[in-house]
Amino acid sequence: MNPESEASLMFLPWPRLDETSAMPLGLKTTSIRICLASAMLAGGLAGCGAPLPFGLEAETQKTAQERYTKAKTLFEERCKTAGVVIKRTVKDVEGIELIKIRQPIPWGGKEYFDAMYPEAAMAGEHRGDDYIKQFLMSEFVEPSQPDRRGGLGPPTKEKQVTRPGARKGYAFVEYVGPSDGQRYRCTPDWSLDHPNWVPGQHHCSPIAKSSTRYALDYEDLVVPEDRSLWIAGTKLRVIDKQTGEVVAELTRYVWDMGFGSGATGRWPWEYAAVSGRSECMRFPGVKSDISRKFIDTVIQPKQGD
Repeated sequence: MNPESEASLMFLPWPRLDETSAMPLGLKTTSIRICLASAMLAGGLAGCGAPLPFGLEAETQKTAQERYTKAKTLFEERCKTAGVVIKRTVKDVEGIELIKIRQPIPWGGKEYFDAMYPEAAMAGEHRGDDYIKQFLMSEFVEPSQPDRRGGLGPPTKEKQVTRPGARKGYAFVEYVGPSDGQRYRCTPDWSLDHPNWVPGQHHCSPIAKSSTRYALDYEDLVVPEDRSLWIAGTKLRVIDKQTGEVVAELTRYVWDMGFGSGATGRWPWEYAAVSGRSECMRFPGVKSDISRKFIDTVIQPKQGD
């Protein structure tokens, strides 16, 4: 039986608003200003003191300001509900179930430019095989930043010597194939001893019965009003399969300040999801592995042999 520790209800909110700007500290930036029409006519963008957000250059000053203000207000309102709620934690867990797996997006795919893309709030997340593999990888914390989450990677022989304090991932994960309904168990294979994420580092085999008690699920929030302003949200939930209890929940929102513009080669949702300026909730130092670093805070992988 996995030892559990009861904890008082914990809520980790989006950072406080800056009193001088009524804007989340993570969003405060002088690069987001609406140019005065006269300045644009007289001197172009240089007369504004800072450039317009991507995608707004062709709009009138009034329309641009109204749109930006409306989006900013709505995003700040959504962020009031963003954060992490943890009811209890569980230690020494060997494996978890993934209720759903985020599917791959082609390089520069149309999904990044689609305002209604369901998974927009997690566009920067690992996907496909890497989505599975992130839960098996070890975490290497920088000795100089012990309170900051580290990077994920395979526990190579070299790393075991140079970074002996690595935190292990789960020993296995389970999922049910969406096309065949078959349950699979995936386990790591570090025999390649490769330092990077490469094929062959995990294997998935059919199983008849689940042996996991806890599962990770997600619900993507697709609200037409939000999406018209390029705001997207998602909820991650840790579920006790035995009781149906939601043990922990993370609520996250992102906003593409460029309103879907692909100028300068940017991919709107990917940019919004990892930029750090227009996202809430986020973990310091975490971009593509939020799901892993959320659940392992709650359902903690067993360490040692």
